[in-house]
Amino acid sequence: MGDYFSKDADLYAHFRPTYPKALFEYIATLTPRHDSVWDCATGNAQAALELVSIFQYVCATDISQNQLRNAPHHKKIRYICTTAEHTPFSDQSFDLVV
Repeated sequence: MGDYFSKDADLYAHFRPTYPKALFEYIATLTPRHDSVWDCATGNAQAALELVSIFQYVCATDISQNQLRNAPHHKKIRYICTTAEHTPFSDQSFDLVV
C-alpha cells in the first residue's frame, strides 16, 4: 500500500473539505450501541472529530504518521499508525467501522 498523502499532509489538513452533518446523523442510526467506533484511514481526522459527538471512544487509524501528526488532539480519540489489513484489534472490538 502506497503512502500518497504524507508529503503534503499539512496542505491536506488545510484544504480537505468537511463532511455534511446529515452523514453523521445517519451513521448514528446504523448501530444501537455508541460505545466505540473505528475510523479506518482517518487521514487527519475530519470524520473522527465528528464521531466523538456520537461515540464514547474513537480509534482513528492511518498508514501515514504525517497525517496523524496533523490530526487534532481530542481526549476521546486514539490515533494509531497502521494499515487497515494489519491492526492490533481483536474481533468485535467496535460497534461500527467507518
